[in-house]
Amino acid sequence: MAVGLGLKICGLTRAEDLRACVELGVDAIGLNLWPSSRRYVDPVAAAELLAVSASAGEADRPAPARVGVFVNASLADTERAIAALDLDLIQPHGDAPVEPYAELAARYEIGWIWVVRGTPALAGLKVPTPAPRWVLLDAAVAGFGGAGQPTDWGWAAEAVAALAPLPVWLAGGITPQNAAQAIAAVRPAGLDVASGAEPPGGVGGHKQRSAIAALVDVCRASGR
Repeated sequence: MAVGLGLKICGLTRAEDLRACVELGVDAIGLNLWPSSRRYVDPVAAAELLAVSASAGEADRPAPARVGVFVNASLADTERAIAALDLDLIQPHGDAPVEPYAELAARYEIGWIWVVRGTPALAGLKVPTPAPRWVLLDAAVAGFGGAGQPTDWGWAAEAVAALAPLPVWLAGGITPQNAAQAIAAVRPAGLDVASGAEPPGGVGGHKQRSAIAALVDVCRASGR
């Protein structure tokens, strides 16, 4: 991880956007493998995108971590994606318990991301086993993902303290315009951004290089 906060750009669908993430030093990139998402990439397209990541990398800069985002995916489909895409982490969403996905990640010696949606009572949060690489706080809205809506930053700051020493990342409505404010309020270990790196009314997850660059700058300037 580079100096400063981590940054994950999620929902990539275009080669030029992934190349920008590599060139700008983004820490992690997310590929949405849920067919119902407008940012969905099928396994063949995902493999082609990740080939861009490999070709765009430089010897003095680590490639972004490859995160597969799944919603109610079967363990078999998740395992196939891990193997086919050489994923570094998986990010399971959905109604099923997360422990089987955590165990699958451990079997492949990769990480997984525990998504906490909304503002559940912190006293009732029990960290799953095997433990996640990091926790991701996101807004609770209809469907899955934050839909560009911020979660409660006051609650999120309490969650960061309550879940220590686990790294806690923040998602939901983060943009270049409010990223510094979110960091100051929550003190997360990283930011996870999808729609905040897209132009207004963007289609299919298309990103803006200028927005990615601005988010990188904010995260790098916010040392922990």
